[in-house]
Amino acid sequence: MNRVVDITSSSTAQATQTTPRLSLARRVFGGLSGRLYWRTFFLIVLLVSASLAVWFQSFRVLQLGPQVEQTSRQITSLIDLTRIALVHSAPEYRTALLDELVKREDIYIYPRQSADQWTPMAYTAFTRRLAQSVDRRLREKLDFADVVNGRPGLWIGFRIDGDDYWLLLDRSRIDTTLGEAWIIWGVLATLLALIGAAIIASFVNRPLRDLSIATALVREGNFSHQLDETSGTQEIREVNRGFNRMARALQEIEQDRALMLAGISHDIRTPLARLRLEAELSVPDAQAQHDIIADIEQADSIISKFMEYARAASPTRERVQLPELVAKIVDDSTKVADMTIRMPRSAEAAALGDPLELQRIVVNLIENARRYGRSPGTGRVELDIGFAKRGSEICLSVRDHGPGVPADQLPLLTQPFFRGDEARTAAKGTGLGLAIVDKTIARMGGRLEISNAKGGGLMLRIWLLRDPADVLPPAQL
Repeated sequence: MNRVVDITSSSTAQATQTTPRLSLARRVFGGLSGRLYWRTFFLIVLLVSASLAVWFQSFRVLQLGPQVEQTSRQITSLIDLTRIALVHSAPEYRTALLDELVKREDIYIYPRQSADQWTPMAYTAFTRRLAQSVDRRLREKLDFADVVNGRPGLWIGFRIDGDDYWLLLDRSRIDTTLGEAWIIWGVLATLLALIGAAIIASFVNRPLRDLSIATALVREGNFSHQLDETSGTQEIREVNRGFNRMARALQEIEQDRALMLAGISHDIRTPLARLRLEAELSVPDAQAQHDIIADIEQADSIISKFMEYARAASPTRERVQLPELVAKIVDDSTKVADMTIRMPRSAEAAALGDPLELQRIVVNLIENARRYGRSPGTGRVELDIGFAKRGSEICLSVRDHGPGVPADQLPLLTQPFFRGDEARTAAKGTGLGLAIVDKTIARMGGRLEISNAKGGGLMLRIWLLRDPADVLPPAQL
């Protein structure tokens, strides 16, 4: 009961462990593909790689025809020269002639025996065209083999005056690869393409990244960041100039708004204070005096709510132990006779946030439950407060046992001045309570979730960033 609940169940943990690599890959590649820099980088790399692949393939196709003709011409020349040399040489010099061919040209001539075991050449697009070209040039059908009597190579069977011979050539004569030089150049071209893609993507992404950072600062109320108006392309300079002007205009508007609200607050609260003093001194009826003072206090409370919602200051982020902060507020709230609050007392839930703002949020939620979340029948306020950890977030949940809210009205509860149905609006209010909570939590980098609880009542979950120093494993039920 006194431990922080880790909402990741054991079954979910086991399912996650079965596919950790897949989930990690999806997160990594999904995160990268969602960023403009990496998307631009991958697109450029893909385009350059496709261009290189098409270029290499085109080169090989265009190279195939000339290489076939060149290799065919060499083979037919060797066969013709071998025939002429053997036919016109004296028998006693033929052995010396064959040895000379081996030494000088690396050409081997062997008599072909009927017992020779040979494997026909594996035909590819190149070797098929080569065999057809050689046969056409010599006007006869030759035998091409990859292996003869266990010896690999380029074997060609031909005849000389009715005798069969094998011509053995180096296999590299029909090697259709591009060669080491072309491979090296291809690798260098790919590396240069990658470097160029990184530079181009960085050049495109940097101004947008700066604009995104400046926009986030303006959204948080910081108008001091100015974009560079002197460097970059003309379009980027114009965008930066327009953004800076917009930021300055918004800053002036915000300053005028704050000054106006402060003046209105002061001007209205001054007569309210005089009215309260006059009511206490001049109204003899005690009940009438109480009612007038209550109306004045309600008006003052409404003004305070307006000022709190309109505040533009960004909250700080520091380590806050939520159970300790909430416990102090609960101790003060439970002094009311018709309120019961249940929460773990010895939990460990450190979050990043502004302690003062978080205290205001919790007080606001408890006050909201006191007004609208009374249990039907008893009229008491019963609250269940809990804490949970999930990954890099901490959850503070507050649940009442009141009438709840219609499902179609749940998304509207954080809108300013929306007050829901009559079941939860018996008390007077401004309709700014949850709007203030949602706005303040968003400024601290968190989020607010509102739903109807199972069994009745309203459930509010506040998700805050978890303190990175909180390295303790989450406690299990």
